[in-house]
Amino acid sequence: MERLNFGQAQQYTSPNPFALVSTCTADGRNNLMALSWWTYLSNRPATVGVCLSKRGFSGSLIAEQGEFCLCVPDASLREAALRCGTCSGRVHDKAAEFGIVLEPAELVKPMRVSASHLVLECRLLQQVEVADHILYIAEVLGCYGNGDAQGLYAMDGYRRLNTVTEISR
Repeated sequence: MERLNFGQAQQYTSPNPFALVSTCTADGRNNLMALSWWTYLSNRPATVGVCLSKRGFSGSLIAEQGEFCLCVPDASLREAALRCGTCSGRVHDKAAEFGIVLEPAELVKPMRVSASHLVLECRLLQQVEVADHILYIAEVLGCYGNGDAQGLYAMDGYRRLNTVTEISR
């Protein structure tokens, strides 16, 4: 076996389920963030975890507002979703700039991505500091899916996004 750095180790476990985290400010301005560091944590109650940088805008909004949507975008949003990881929501309206249509969520204030394979509407339960990141643990209040859509997976870190069908080719 060869010695790897941590970034290389992460590539060895690729692909990872990709999501757009939707948050909002107190005045209702929506924000999107590209993310593959998320996981299911528990079935009862339904719980997920998202791990975000301490410096990020999205994490500060989750901490302040206490809720978010975890949206697994459809393959039709491949390029736009990838671009959400290239700039900060502090200065960019990513949905408007990248042509991502949003719709009201049913149980939380942040909007959800219309063209999604899966949407989890979440309420923050706990924050755990993990070195330079924070793990946000959230209860899933509602689950919504589109079986006709194909979810995206992050490949080679964040270099590209593909569907499961395209990965297996």
